[in-house]
Amino acid sequence: MSEAQFLGARLDENTIKMVEDTAEEEDVDKTKALKELIVIGRKQFLITKNLESYRNGKCSLDKAAKTVGITVHEMMLEAAKSGIHSTETLDEYRQGVKLLMRLTN
Repeated sequence: MSEAQFLGARLDENTIKMVEDTAEEEDVDKTKALKELIVIGRKQFLITKNLESYRNGKCSLDKAAKTVGITVHEMMLEAAKSGIHSTETLDEYRQGVKLLMRLTN
């Protein structure tokens, strides 16, 4: 693991309150709470950004999932929650399943 570095930042009162509340709720110090919130926020940022790319046809769902670091199934669930529907036809889906079956056998 790499050595930790200091990063100073000015935070508004609402953000500080959010960090303090999280620290209290999770029974951790404010630094750990801030780190956890950053990681969670980054993941959600990547999900949102990559879903938008998928919606606009700039990437596939599996590439979006890989970029975020989650499974395709998880990305499909995120897409469904965001109201994004697949443009894949039933025949395309069947062909994909056949290909997957050949690759796994």
